[in-house]
Amino acid sequence: MIERLVVGLLVSMLFSVGGWWAGALAPSGALAALAVGIATIVGLSWPGALVLGTFFVTSSLLSRLARHNRVAAKGGRRDERQVLANGGVAALAGLSALWVEPVIAFGIFSAALSAATADTWGTEIGSRSRLTPVLLLSRRAVLPGESGGVTRLGTLGSLAGAVAVGMLSGTLAWLALDAARPVTLAAIVAAAGMAGSLADSLLGEKVQERRWCPACELPAEALVHDCGARTVHVGGRRRIDNDVVNLTCTAIGALVGSLAVLTM
Repeated sequence: MIERLVVGLLVSMLFSVGGWWAGALAPSGALAALAVGIATIVGLSWPGALVLGTFFVTSSLLSRLARHNRVAAKGGRRDERQVLANGGVAALAGLSALWVEPVIAFGIFSAALSAATADTWGTEIGSRSRLTPVLLLSRRAVLPGESGGVTRLGTLGSLAGAVAVGMLSGTLAWLALDAARPVTLAAIVAAAGMAGSLADSLLGEKVQERRWCPACELPAEALVHDCGARTVHVGGRRRIDNDVVNLTCTAIGALVGSLAVLTM
């Protein structure tokens, strides 16, 4: 236990400082990432760290390559709310390995990160689409980056992210945790990721608060737009911002994963 705690602290510090130095994390985000990393390694050792690292590295790289859109909530540096929204549920699932069967905890942990990965990959890859995003239910066209908007390319990106985490998780569960049905676990993790991503799009369309920048005449997600003007609330539920939706997305992924893993 003490050994894992020390290793978790050192490895997490390396990634957190590296993320801050590379411009992927704000100082508060680096501290939150440190906590998520320590919890993951204490509970799940290197298999958990590898899945978490895969999510963080690939998401950061895709964010750098994505097309800039002025609807983005907080810019490129992730703060503590963004980090915990994407990794908080997974960290709790990872810690649960101290009390429950490690394979079960790892499956739930991976399902939460699969949802976060599917959502992030879908958003970042979808930003490269030449087609106009549309809302999932109403099919109304929206601006790139606007909450709830989906494209075919973005959906394929979500699927790729969920499958990638699923395959990695299944392989690690087989190699390190002696899982009896690693292929089934991989499929569960991938399906849970897509379920979480779908929920994210639905909540983005029907529940997430919508704001408007009067200066730029553009939809926005933050209280203050990147132009410096204060935005106004024009729809959706107040305080249900992108971070709350992302947290719900990962929680749904974990829930779907837990229901499936417990019946394996």
